This record gives sequence, C-alpha cells and structure tokens, in this order.
Amino acid sequence: MKFQWFMFRALWILLILPTFSGESLCKSELLLSSNISTELQSDVLLPCNFNPTLLGSDKTADIAVVWSQRNTTIHNLVEITLQGNVMFWDTKGGRIKTFAKLSESGNFSILLQKVQPYDLGLYLCELFNGTGCRIAYQELQLDSIQQSQENYQLMWSTVGALSGGIVLLAVFTTCLLHAKRRQNITVIEADYENVVGATAHSDRGSESRENPIYVTSCQP
Repeated sequence: MKFQWFMFRALWILLILPTFSGESLCKSELLLSSNISTELQSDVLLPCNFNPTLLGSDKTADIAVVWSQRNTTIHNLVEITLQGNVMFWDTKGGRIKTFAKLSESGNFSILLQKVQPYDLGLYLCELFNGTGCRIAYQELQLDSIQQSQENYQLMWSTVGALSGGIVLLAVFTTCLLHAKRRQNITVIEADYENVVGATAHSDRGSESRENPIYVTSCQP
C-alpha cells in the first residue's frame, strides 16, 4: 500500500505539477504599447525588450520572440530564440535586420529598412516559452510622419468645427430666449393696457350711475 502511494506521488510530481507550472507561466500580458512615426524610405528601429527575469536563468530554455504585423496576409515575420537563432517567414525583401547577439540579454529589437507604405501598421513582439505558451507581448504602432501630421490637423479641424457649432448653438439659444422674453413682455404690456382700459371704462360707468342727471319739465 505504501509503495502504491509512493508511486502515485511520484507520477503526480512528474506529470501534473509541470503542467500547472507551465500554465502559470503562460500569462500573455501586454507589457508595453507604443507609437513610432518615421519617414517613408527611411530606416526605423522597432524596439522590443523584455526583463531578463522573464527569460529565466536557463540559457538553453526553449524561449523565443516572434515578430508579426497584424494588417498583412502573412502575419509572422521573424522568430528570434534566446540563443540567437533566427528564422524568417517574411524578410520584406531583405529589409529586416536582426541583432541576434543581444537576445540573451532580453533585447529582441529589429531594424526595418527603407520603410514602404505597406509597412505601416500594428506590430506585435511576442515572448514564447515553448510551443503555444505566450508569456508576454508588446504592441507597436508604426505610422509615417506625414500621416501623423494629417491626423493631427484632422483632429484640430474637428475640434474647431465642434467649437464653432457650440458657439452657434449658444448664440441661437440666447437669441431664442431673448425673443421669448420680448414676447412675454409684449403680452404683459397688452394685458396691462386691457386692464387699465377696462378699469377706466368701469369708473366712468360707476360715476354715471352714482350721479344721474334727470332733466324734468314741470308745466302747470
């Protein structure tokens, strides 16, 4: 009986416990979200740095970073392992450069040369521990300087249009309230004149009743 219990404990430690440990590592946390603006046809560095504590102390571990662009048909671009091995899915015509010697310290940045319009968009830098276990990731939005300026101008144009609409609405509301106030004053004045006129007419009637004038002729 003791031997069976010992075997059960051993199997639990060897099989179940690593599964729990692996699941606890696959947190898939968003650590950083950033924006970079660049000129077309220029070179731009896409940074990706992870804290060495996420990489662990085992330099032979199956840890790698996968770069992907989310607005393209082929999402994955390149994989860089902790040991500095590089595997490309899409080199963008040889315009993607890696720094494999820096990966051991947690630096998985890449250099994108001669940026094209279709290079713009959202990039992900994902840190994996083994197959399908994403530990953490970073987001990077790449825009052109011209596009950023156009978006800035559009934003201020929208703000200006909204401000102008608010001013016009305030002026219209003020004029409407003023016209309504003038209308109320006119009605009050008309009512006052009617009351005064009616009162004066009533006073004249009372006077004629209180002091009647009879013209009589007495002839013998």
